[in-house]
Amino acid sequence: MLEALNQLLRGCFKRKTPGKTGCACCGRCCEAFGGHLHASARDLARWEHESRDDLLKHVNRLDWIWVDPETKKLLDPCPFIKQIADNKKICGIYETRPDICRDYPTLAHGHRCLSGGFLKM
Repeated sequence: MLEALNQLLRGCFKRKTPGKTGCACCGRCCEAFGGHLHASARDLARWEHESRDDLLKHVNRLDWIWVDPETKKLLDPCPFIKQIADNKKICGIYETRPDICRDYPTLAHGHRCLSGGFLKM
């Protein structure tokens, strides 16, 4: 019984692909928070392992992301957001996105995105 409950809970919190999590793919979170994020140690190690110099060059010495490699100024919105339709945007680095993006929206956000959608249990 305990194992069945454990599997049910794991299924509820499993990561899914964009657009299949209740996400409206509006891009509002990426636009609002894009230039106010930190990379975790896990992010940096993953990007090193994946040879993602395209991502690492957007991290400054204090681990702020996303930073313009030339000017060293914070970029806002996230430079990896992709417009796919008039009102649809997706993450261009979804599979290796930063942990802070993976965790959004948190309990601090009431598990609701900027568009008001309830995205997590």
